[in-house]
Formats: sequence, structure tokens, C-alpha cells
Amino acid sequence: MTSSKSLPKPIAKSSYKFKNITAFDQFYQLTYMSATAAAGISRSKTFEMAAESGSPAANYFIAINLLVNELRFDYPEACRTVADKAPSDEIKSFLLRLSDAMRSGEPLPAFLAREAAVQANVYDNAYERDLESLKKWSDAFSSIVVSVALIVIINLVSTMIYSMGTGMITGLVITAVIMGFFGAWILSRAAPQEEMTIPSAIGSDGQRRTLQLSRIIIPTAVLLGGVLAFLGFSQAWVLVAVSAVLLPLGIVSSRADAEITKKDAEISSFLRSVGGMATSTGTTLKEAITKIDISSFPRLQPDVKRLDTRLRALVSPTVCWQRFGNETGSRLIRQAVGIFYEAVRLGGDPEQVGFLCSMFASRTAMLRAKRRTVVSTFTWLTLVMHIVVAALMVFVLHIIHNFLLLMQSAMTADQAALASENLAMPLANFSPQQMQFLDAITIMMVVLLAVISAMAIVASDGGYKFKLTLYLAVLLFMSGISFWIVPPMVARLLTI
Repeated sequence: MTSSKSLPKPIAKSSYKFKNITAFDQFYQLTYMSATAAAGISRSKTFEMAAESGSPAANYFIAINLLVNELRFDYPEACRTVADKAPSDEIKSFLLRLSDAMRSGEPLPAFLAREAAVQANVYDNAYERDLESLKKWSDAFSSIVVSVALIVIINLVSTMIYSMGTGMITGLVITAVIMGFFGAWILSRAAPQEEMTIPSAIGSDGQRRTLQLSRIIIPTAVLLGGVLAFLGFSQAWVLVAVSAVLLPLGIVSSRADAEITKKDAEISSFLRSVGGMATSTGTTLKEAITKIDISSFPRLQPDVKRLDTRLRALVSPTVCWQRFGNETGSRLIRQAVGIFYEAVRLGGDPEQVGFLCSMFASRTAMLRAKRRTVVSTFTWLTLVMHIVVAALMVFVLHIIHNFLLLMQSAMTADQAALASENLAMPLANFSPQQMQFLDAITIMMVVLLAVISAMAIVASDGGYKFKLTLYLAVLLFMSGISFWIVPPMVARLLTI
């Protein structure tokens, strides 16, 4: 083929867009292509639609269309050429099989339907493996948090035995902090990589409300914490006050996330019902929505009513369905609804398309339900572990405080100096500045562990990111309670 000499230049221009795609992205791409191809459209239209799917995998089909339209390649050769440049083994294998299928004359709809079914199983297996990895790394994260706490506790205890410079203590604390954040990052990489929600600005009512509150509450919490600390309030009051300010935002975001999760569970049945009604009655999707009982979908009911109202007001159906997907707040619903509407608009059978989209949505929702089961156990473990670790650090800190007070009350200044020279007791010579340094190190580590634990929970959950404020509020509140309860307990223990 004479055009092959010109091939490296256009491929080089577009190769930077080629990325490794996830099993879910390929599952979505194949579901989209199989649903649109089932409408009986031409091969060129199928590839054109594939390039407009919005998935990361669409970049490969953009390159294929470029070769076909600009360099006059045929589709099998274009697929094979792009496959050679693909960094992902999975997409490379698919494009090669697609090329062979088109060369052999196999009908494209049948091939894509088979590939979508196979990819669904691949996605299942990949997700299950990621969940097993998440379980292992969640256990490892718990061990890392305990190790970080031990570093701080050993630092505090060591100051009672021998003199440690502030440089060494600071270095060990920085090492502990890095270890904690590294553990949270590893946990985020081990969890299944997926986006469950869409941007809050165009999402559900709960998401938009959360975004508005965050612009007020987060700066207020930071400012309040700084002002209270500057005014000399105790650590307990500062932490509890900040947690109280963050809690409303956390509750609103958690409710928004729970609402999206419930909508994800209902979208599968909704698409099957609308598609089945449209086919059985021979009507359009607009009329089919009016005939089904939307009370069967309590969480989706307000969104479906808005969709029906807009369609009856003769608003563009494309805009109506796009807004419907966005206003649910769920990326899964937006994807499933986008496939459903596009395939039906192209002439596909609503019942068949509804079934394909339903399988895509239900399979994804069920796998995410398994993930939430794993994460719920990890969440409770992390919350309990944090309060224990925080209480231990505060306990050791106030042991030092009280020992220092007892020694100062039992010995004169000359006796303390003599004891420190002959018995190597650095605690007897502790200055107020040194104690303030230990106080600062402890409170900083308690707060940082709360932030790290909240980040780890949200990373493993994978849902609405603003839920971080809920977990952070709870963790800070428990930390503040530790600073309230533990010091009196230590004081009673040492006076008995």
C-alpha cells in the first residue's frame, strides 16, 4: 500500500494520546460499540460513533478514523496499524481481533456483542483481583499506622532515658509522616481505579449543595482552628471545634453519596422497563416513560419526572437525556443512559439496547457493592485504631508531664542538677521549651494521623471525595476526646 510510507507521521502525532486503559473503560467502550452497531448502522458510522464515546479508549478509534479518512487505509489495516502502537496489551489484542473479523467478513454487530460479553467477564475478574489486593493492603495500612504511632511513642519515651536533640526527633517524626502518607497512597493504587461520580458543579442537588457548603465550611474550619490555637485554647477544644464545623459538610456529602449509590442500583431496572415498554407498545422513549410505573424507582423518581417534563416541553431529547444523566450525580448512570439514548436514536431496538445497557449497569453496581462491603470493615477498623493510637500518644505525653511535675516538686533545683549529672536523668533538666516541643510534636502527629486515615478510607472507598470531611470530623473529634479524657486518668494513676 503506497500510503504506508506516510504512516509514521500521523501516528506519531496522535500516539501521545494513547494510554493504558482500565478493564472498565474497555468494557464501556465495547458495550457502547455493540449497542450502536446493533442499530444496523454502517461500518464507517460505527467507527465514527466509537470515536465519540467519551471513553479513554475512544482515542484509538480517533486514530483509526484518521488513517481511513486522511490516508485512505481500509479499516482492517488501520486497526492493525493502531494496534501496533497501542501500549495496552488488552486493547492491542482487541484491535487485532477486530481487524481479523472485518477481513473475514464477520458481521460487526455479532463480533462486538461477543467481545462485550467476554470483556464483561474480564472486568469481573480484574475487579475481584483488585478487591483482594485492597484487602491485603488495608491490613498493611493498619500495620503502617501502628508503626508510625510507635515511632512517636518511642521518641517520647526516649526523652526520659537519654537526651535526644530536636533534630533527631524531628527527623524521626518526618519519617513517620512520610510512611503514613505512603501507606495511604499505596492503598489508593491497590483499590479498583474508577470514577463513581461526576463533577459536583453539574451533578445532583446533594452534590451542588455540598460544593456550596464546602466553599464556606472548609475555610471557616481552618480559620477557627487557627484562631482558637492562637488564643491559647487547649488542644481538645480546638480539635472538637474544628470537627463540629466540618461535620455538617461531611453529613451532607455522605447523604449525597448514598443517594447516588441507590440510584446506581435502580438504573438497570429503569432502562429495561423503558426499553421493553417502547418495543412492546411500538412507541417512542418519550411515550414509554409515561406508561411505566415510576414509583418502582423511588430514588430515580424525581429525576425521571424532570426528564418527562422536559421531553413534554419539547426540549431537545439529546439535552434532556444528558441532563438526566448529569443530575443523578452518577458517572455510571450518565454512561449507561448515553449508550441507551444514542443506540435507540440510531434505530436500535429499545428492548435489546435496554437489556445491553442494563447488564452493563447492573454488573458494575454489583461489583461496587462488594467493594463497599470490604471498605466498611476497613473503615470501622481504622476509626477504632485511630482512637487507640491517639489515646496512647497522649497517655505517654502526659506521663512525661506528670513525672516532670513530681520530680520538680520532690527536688530542689540543686538536687535536680546533681541528679542529672550523676544519674543521667535528662528529664530532670527539661525546660518549658522542650516540653512545648514534645506537645507540638504529639498534637501534630495526632492531627496528621487523622488526615492520613481519612484519606485512606476515601481512597479505598472510591466514592464521593467530599466524604473525606465526614471521616476527618469523626477522627478529629475522637482525638479531641482523647486530650480531654486521658490527662485526668494519668493524673489519678500517678497520685494513687
